[in-house]
Amino acid sequence: MATKEEVLQAMHKMASKTEDPKTRKHFEGFDKTLLMSFEDIGLNVSMVFQNGQASVMEGSTENPDLIVTTDSETILGILNGTVSATRAAMGGRIKTKGPVRDLMKLQRLMKA
Repeated sequence: MATKEEVLQAMHKMASKTEDPKTRKHFEGFDKTLLMSFEDIGLNVSMVFQNGQASVMEGSTENPDLIVTTDSETILGILNGTVSATRAAMGGRIKTKGPVRDLMKLQRLMKA
């Protein structure tokens, strides 16, 4: 099990990818809120996308557009490239709510 600090650091690193001009362009017009829930460590993280950039804050948000529920080890594995997001979802290690198209867009931030 990863620590809360490790997960928060990974979420900030994920969001910082929107600082790249190509990635920012990919997220233009994507004004959405993502809630990521890590049940094994009791942590909720909100990621807000606005004007092509993402910001991260600890805690829940009201009425998120997208919800991803997983455990800390799975998300860290996905972000460092040792776990396939598709396989994790198919195996039930990730649960999602929200438009599939929007969830697919997030894959760009999850690549190692």
